[in-house]
Amino acid sequence: MLTEKAIESFKQFIERNTAYAKYKIGSTYYQVPIHRRERLPDGKVAVFFEIEPNAPSTVFITEVQLYDTDNELWAAKTENIEIESVQDGALYRFAFDFREVE
Repeated sequence: MLTEKAIESFKQFIERNTAYAKYKIGSTYYQVPIHRRERLPDGKVAVFFEIEPNAPSTVFITEVQLYDTDNELWAAKTENIEIESVQDGALYRFAFDFREVE
């Protein structure tokens, strides 16, 4: 079984090695920096990034991705996020839960 130290090491690894995110509009991916990393009250590790397309009309974010410091894809999720205005945006969060399961 994993120790608390091992689980903490996994959390720290995620915090140290998430480098940037991408989001997809149509067939184009846009790279953005990580806005912040934090520990949630339930112990999960959260990685936040901002989606600000500055588009002249309504757009749909159809995919979000996280990359590591080696520029390798770590996580990807299909989405359907509507952003209606040139001044609208979204703060997106990936949350990772590390625990031993029997």
